[in-house]
Amino acid sequence: MSGDEEIELDSLRELLGLAERRKEVPTPFAQAVAATLGEALVGLRENGMIEVEDDKVDALTTEVVDAALESHSLKKLPLRIVKTLIHSENVEEVYGTDEEISAALRPFLDRI
Repeated sequence: MSGDEEIELDSLRELLGLAERRKEVPTPFAQAVAATLGEALVGLRENGMIEVEDDKVDALTTEVVDAALESHSLKKLPLRIVKTLIHSENVEEVYGTDEEISAALRPFLDRI
């Protein structure tokens, strides 16, 4: 959801006299996943496996973390992250193969 849509929803809630939306606080697990996957993306960029503009790193990190937290299987998590990277509009180019990226992610995912 874009920021404009959120502002519109907040305005509508105010007009209708509804309570404010609760701000979701990330759990310690979600925070650990975010930190770890953020490091993984930095590593993928440094190793030349993905090309991401500096101003899109935060959005990509959020996208990958959301995909990881929605995953129902740790076994399939590397593939889910790879597919997220391939299909993300925040990634300019993917140079690594699925297997190379999965292998590069493994040490990070083992920490989660």
